[in-house]
This record gives sequence, structure tokens and C-alpha cells, in this order.
Amino acid sequence: MRTRSIALALVAGVALAAGALRAQTPAYDLIIRNGRIVDGTGSPWYRADLAIRGDTIARIAARIDAPATRVVDVAGNVVAPGFIDPHTHARRGIFDVPTADNYVRQGVTTIFEGPDGSSPIPLRPFLDRVAATRITPNFAMFIGQGSVREQVIGSVDRKATPAEIEKMRGLVQQGMEDGAFGLSSGLFYVPGTFTPTAEVVELAKVAGRMGGIYTSHMRDEASHVVDSVRETIEIGEKGGLPTQVTHHKIIGKANWGKSVETLRLIDEARARGVDATIDQYPYTASSTGVGAALLPSWALEGGRQSTLKRMQTASTRSEIRAEVIRLIKEERGGGDPQNVQLARCDWDHALDGKRLGDVTKRRGLEPTIENAADTVLWIIEQGGCQGIFHAINEEDLQRILRHPATMIGSDGEVPIFGQASPHPRSYGTFVRVLGRYVRDLKVITLEDAVRKMSAYPAQRTGLADRGVLREGMKADVAVFDPNTIRDLATFEQPHQYAEGVALVVVNGQIAVEDGKMTAARPGRVLYGPARK
Repeated sequence: MRTRSIALALVAGVALAAGALRAQTPAYDLIIRNGRIVDGTGSPWYRADLAIRGDTIARIAARIDAPATRVVDVAGNVVAPGFIDPHTHARRGIFDVPTADNYVRQGVTTIFEGPDGSSPIPLRPFLDRVAATRITPNFAMFIGQGSVREQVIGSVDRKATPAEIEKMRGLVQQGMEDGAFGLSSGLFYVPGTFTPTAEVVELAKVAGRMGGIYTSHMRDEASHVVDSVRETIEIGEKGGLPTQVTHHKIIGKANWGKSVETLRLIDEARARGVDATIDQYPYTASSTGVGAALLPSWALEGGRQSTLKRMQTASTRSEIRAEVIRLIKEERGGGDPQNVQLARCDWDHALDGKRLGDVTKRRGLEPTIENAADTVLWIIEQGGCQGIFHAINEEDLQRILRHPATMIGSDGEVPIFGQASPHPRSYGTFVRVLGRYVRDLKVITLEDAVRKMSAYPAQRTGLADRGVLREGMKADVAVFDPNTIRDLATFEQPHQYAEGVALVVVNGQIAVEDGKMTAARPGRVLYGPARK
């Protein structure tokens, strides 16, 4: 009898000890307390606490008093889903700066690469390298139509044969199986610009059958921008997949106001059942290579050596120069050489940040458009530069931003802090929307801005477990003060981090605290719907 009593006492003691242990074990890893929840759906904000366990949002409630390893009181600041950037050139720098501070400090927790028709071929080795790198944000990819065409045909202006189209279909299928979220094109760039619409449709069909989307740097964003939007819609409609006009803008003063018509085309397409959408960055300047922007595409056929050879023939050089003059006057030059800024010249970094008119004067020439065209040809001969082109109208920008089918994408890169003079969009896109266009100008509401940065790009790309603050979703979270959030990066001084984002959580781990990067690098490679 005494033995049985001792046994019962031991069992009771073990049970009490286990209960005490459970009571001491935190229910959650992190509780974000006293937040204004802007959940990403566009619904009005509400006050609540948010609890995280592991990499998942475990609970959202008016008050969560359960024990947690960490409790952060955000004192009424906005708690939003981590922002998702559907268009970046993060291959520029992600291995040099795997923390991607410029993005994460803005509250960006997922970045997409492979836009404008350019991606590694094949994708798998590149994604494996990213996966092996300790990165801070999540990382995802598109497969690039231009890179596919380059691999099969090269940089030549001709139609593909049926056998070549079949090879390209196979490369797109491989890219989707490697983890791409869809097909991107850069029909403005060589070799994409040499591609007939029907050929793009054939590749889009492959991505569409495998659950992917189509996103395009269109053939033209200036005088033929309306036709280019029509083509982008057509590719989605005939390809049977969602289609997106990426970094939508209207370039050149003569074309300003055409966003009225381009947006009408998007509305009409959606009304007849075409899933057509837009992304945009909030700046009145674009950025691309000086050659791509200011030389005719025919002059770029075959690559750099072919271009240089053409420029050595007087008559051909004269033809190229005439087109450069036109492009400075009417399109990306905005009618004035000072509207063209050199962002990065690897052969002479003293030119980084300089304006084309000033560089022309440094060469002993009057800064006329004609002389600036000669300077452009000289720049190409020296090795080319990345450029910034101030030729976009604020009214078009705001009209596009207000459209319900528009989401936010930076078109930025991962810069090495202090090097060159990149477009400030890499440091400021998301906070600029929240500071300038939400708080200061009231172009859109806070809730709609967050939707355009989180739930909307998540839905568009198929990230079903991110982009919304909801129990069971992945714990990617951005906390910011809507009264102080602002971008500091300028075209003159781009290397300045954003202000106002106090806390950033990626996959349940704190990546930014008190506005500063932590040692955590919790980012993951995210794979598309057809990955094998």
C-alpha cells in the first residue's frame, strides 16, 4: 500500500513539474504589442497585438498576454506585412551585400529578380548559389525571354525557326521547373526588341500552363507606348496567363498625358476577362544603359563589337548620331542634355553622377543637343555607362499610382553603399510612396499603399503564404511610423537609407530593430509553382 502511495506521489510530482515547465515555456517567440494593424488587404487599420511562433503568425488579437521570448511595444505605429518588390535587379550586389540593407530598411522582405527579359540560364545553379548565401530578404526569380533568345539565336534581328522556338520553349519549361514564377520580357532591349509578338506568345503559353505570369518591359514607353500596352495585353490574352506592364511610365514631354489612354486599355482588357496589371516606381526619372536608351536598337545588334564597327563607318555613324539627337530631343533625353545623368561609368568613376551637358562642356564643346549626341557616341566607345533619364511627368505618375491595378516595384538594385551614383529608387521607393504620396500629397490612402506593396504583389506572383497579416501566414512584418517615414536618397546623393521603419521581421526573425540592421539573415529562396 505504501509503495502504491509513493508511486502516486511521484506521478503527481512529475505532473506538477511538467505543468510548471509548461507555464514557464513562452507560448510565442515574439509579440508585437500595441500596433495599428494594416493587414495588406486594403481594409481599414485596427488596433491589435500580433504574436509569432517560429516563422509563422500564430495569433492576432486585441490583447495577447501569453508569455513570449520577446515582447516589442510599438506604441501605436503601423504594423504591416513585409513589402514585396516584384521588380528588382538584385543580381547587382546580392552576393556583395547579402543583407540588402537598402531594401530591408524600407520594410521590404521579399525581392523578385529576373525582370526585363534578363535572367541566368539555367536558373537552378544561380538559385542554388543564392540559397547557399546567408541573405536577409527572401529571393525569387523570373525566367527571362531575352536571355532565352540570346542563348538559342544570339543578338540578331531575325525570326526564329520552328526548331529554335521549340528549343526556347524547352528553356522556359526548364526555368519554370527550376523555380521561376513566370516569364519576363524586355522588348525594349536587344535581343528582345527583335522578337515578333507571336514568338513571345509561344513562350508565354509555356509559362502560363505551368502556373506562371508574364511581365514585360514593353517595346516602347514613349511615342509608341499605347501600342506597347496593347501588345502586352495581347501576349497575356493569347498566351493564356496573367500579364503585367512593369515599371509603367510615359517618357518624353510630347507623350505626357498618354497614361489616360494606357490605363483605359488596362480597364477594357480587365472588363473582357484579361488579367492585366501594372507595377510602378514613384520617380519622374528612369534608369537604364546609355546605349539602350539613346542608340537605335539596330545599332546594337550583334553586341558591343558590332556596334563599334558600325560607328567606324562615317555614313552609319551619321545615321546613329541623328537618332541619338532625336532620342535626346523627344524621348529619354527630355529635350535637354542636362536631363541625362550618368549613374555608373566603370571606365571612369569620376563621371558618376555627372549630367550629359556638363560632360559635353568638359570635352570642350557647347552643351547643345547635337554636341551631346557626339558625347553619347564617345561614351559608348569608351565602354558605356548606366544612365538616369529625367523625362517623366508627375501627373502621369500620380494617375498611374491611383489606378487600382497598380502595385509598387522599385526596378532597383542592391548597391554597394557609397559606390557610383545609382537611381535613388533602390533606397527609397517604398518609403517614398508612404511619405510623399500617402502622408504629404494624399494621392492614395495608407491602407491602399500597403495593399499595393504586400497582398497585391503576393497575389499576382502566387505567394499564397505571404503578403497579408493573418494567422497561419509567414511572419514577414514591417513596423513604421506613418508620421516620420520618408526617403532621404536623392539623385545628387543617392546613398542614404530610408527613415521611419523601426522593426522588420523576416520569417519570424527580427532583421531590423530600432531602425538598425541586426545580425539575423533569415531570408530564403522562394520557388515558383512548377518547381521540380
